[in-house]
Amino acid sequence: MKLSNYWIWSLLLLLIKIVSTRDWLVDKIIDITTIKITPLGTLLLSNTLISREFLLDPDFATIDFRDLHTTNSSLLRCVKPEAIITLDGIEYNIGGVIPNTQCAYFNRTEFWRTKTLDTRAFHFSTYEIGLPKAPFAYTPKRFAPSDIQWPPKGIHLSVYFKAPYYAPLSHKYVTVVVNYEMYDGIPLIAKWLDVIDTSGRGDIDLSFNSVEILAVNQPWSPFGHSWLYVEDDQPPGHGTNVLWTYDIEINTIPGSFPPLVNCTYQIDHPIVVPLVTQLTSFRIHELVISSSDEERQALSKHRLIRLLAPHTQENPIFFHMINGSSPAFRAVIDQMAEVGFEMLIYSFGSGFNMESDDEKYIEQITSDIAYANSKGIEVGGYDLIALTRQVRSDWMAIDPNTGKPRDSACFASDWYDYLLNRTLTFMDRTGLIMVETDGPYGGYSCAATNHTHHRNNDDSVYRQNILQGKYYKILRERSVYINQPDYYFYEGGSKTGMGYNEEQYSLPRWMDISVSRQGMFDDTYQRIPTMGWMFVPLTVYHGGGAAAQFEPLVEHQIEYEWALAQYLGAGVAACYRGFRLYDTDETKALVTKWVNFYKKYRSILIRDIIHIRRADMQSIDSYMHVDPYSNDIKGLVMVFNPTSDSIETILPAPLYYTGLSDIAQVSEQENTWINYTLARDYHIDLPITLPALGITWFLIK
Repeated sequence: MKLSNYWIWSLLLLLIKIVSTRDWLVDKIIDITTIKITPLGTLLLSNTLISREFLLDPDFATIDFRDLHTTNSSLLRCVKPEAIITLDGIEYNIGGVIPNTQCAYFNRTEFWRTKTLDTRAFHFSTYEIGLPKAPFAYTPKRFAPSDIQWPPKGIHLSVYFKAPYYAPLSHKYVTVVVNYEMYDGIPLIAKWLDVIDTSGRGDIDLSFNSVEILAVNQPWSPFGHSWLYVEDDQPPGHGTNVLWTYDIEINTIPGSFPPLVNCTYQIDHPIVVPLVTQLTSFRIHELVISSSDEERQALSKHRLIRLLAPHTQENPIFFHMINGSSPAFRAVIDQMAEVGFEMLIYSFGSGFNMESDDEKYIEQITSDIAYANSKGIEVGGYDLIALTRQVRSDWMAIDPNTGKPRDSACFASDWYDYLLNRTLTFMDRTGLIMVETDGPYGGYSCAATNHTHHRNNDDSVYRQNILQGKYYKILRERSVYINQPDYYFYEGGSKTGMGYNEEQYSLPRWMDISVSRQGMFDDTYQRIPTMGWMFVPLTVYHGGGAAAQFEPLVEHQIEYEWALAQYLGAGVAACYRGFRLYDTDETKALVTKWVNFYKKYRSILIRDIIHIRRADMQSIDSYMHVDPYSNDIKGLVMVFNPTSDSIETILPAPLYYTGLSDIAQVSEQENTWINYTLARDYHIDLPITLPALGITWFLIK
């Protein structure tokens, strides 16, 4: 019997060791998300990387949030409400458990002994278990990775709460639903609220005070090691905030470090929204990174983006056309087809008007787009939809301080309906399949009281956010490719500017190229390469004259090739803005060379970047794409020599995130494959020999 127990425990310890040595950023995690009732009667949601445990009696509360993949420790130091809302000026906790313990650290024994029911809170009613719900429909296109799962696999948990006994009668018709989603293979949980009024009266005023509130241990906060990454699904500056503060609970211990994260709406006035049938909050994403390493934090955030905004991995090669006439359009379409470009965008200043209802103009655009489609090229266009946009006076946003119109339209007025109708009608009639929107820029309120989609200043930001998101979701469900000026990625947007600075594109060409390469290096810590676009001013943009523009292309072949190589080599789309792609056979060959390179290795080039050496223009600089799950190419290293001297050096290439552990095969520009043995820290030393202004690349498998 003792021997049998020994082998059982040995097997368990071995399994624990195997699980704990897996790295979810390198190894394929095949474990599925589960939910079960524990022997203690609690509800446990887990995917073997993280777990969240909920108390069910005397009320519902999160009593543990645990990292299982690195530290095997709890994030929590105290129990907080699941959420906080205000109805008609009365604040309610969602979940009525009072811990009655000090909150410097979690004394679970004391908690189980002293917890009590908060009679003033919304109380747990029931829960439902299902599958994750897609916030919008999406069908992968444009060479998106084949491993996309949409919606992601995992578990959706809906927890229902009812008003307390002493609440006003009207509030007893209100149900609060706290939604959780945990996904397979990633230490991530999403959360949001639905508030439902079944009375149908619509006379209750609602404020979302806290969509999420967590009392966390110091290492998980920005005051410690930032092991927990928390974001919301709205663009920055749109009235939503993830606020990290120190807890002011009176029962914390003096000298302790009590970080608190509160996910809320926060602007210069309270957001109060009429509760008509149902309102939904923004979503919160909580990623348990469990590391303060910069590269690891970046890769973890990138995995989140690829999971919850998979459409951002579509990355067509596009051209910004500055002349909207049919002859010019068709001439550049012919060039694009010759060299392999995939999308044309009518640029600002081209004369393109997506809101036009002129029949002759629509016929011209329809004919031109049909011509482009016959060559395998998609077409999109620019539209100024907000900011310095003067529309009808009754559609303008009203400044609450002056009572006068702002310099932009209100997206919760009839302007929204007009714009959406014009956009969809134009697309349906012409075949346009891409939009580049200049706006909407959210965050500003509107004090108008006669707009269709909001009541007054108090609900205007919330309502505009909802409609802005709806606008992009409708486009996404039509498989429209979207360039937008803000972070609408979780609502369907494809791409935004990467280090966009209009003054930069008036710099001399070489300066612009150099600064852009630095910007890409820095920005790809924050986002995947395919989320951002850069800019190549083939013709003058804002200023700078002949020194800034790339035209005539034949006279600036070195700079032109560098632009093509550094952007396509990074998997970052650039707006090549002008009226042609090449002017001689030589420049045509340059474009063809790098487009072919990108298309051949697209599957690795749209993957994540490992940062090897940032450009300082004093030596080589380098970055590397990695794909640990590939059965073929697992890494692609780009190396640049921006100096006027030839360079011979050794480049340490860190291969851990390629998934290789012993031997790497390396080929420079598809030449002979050479075996390298990885060092104990998973790097190899690549010998680099580059002439002045030279570029090279290496394949790794």
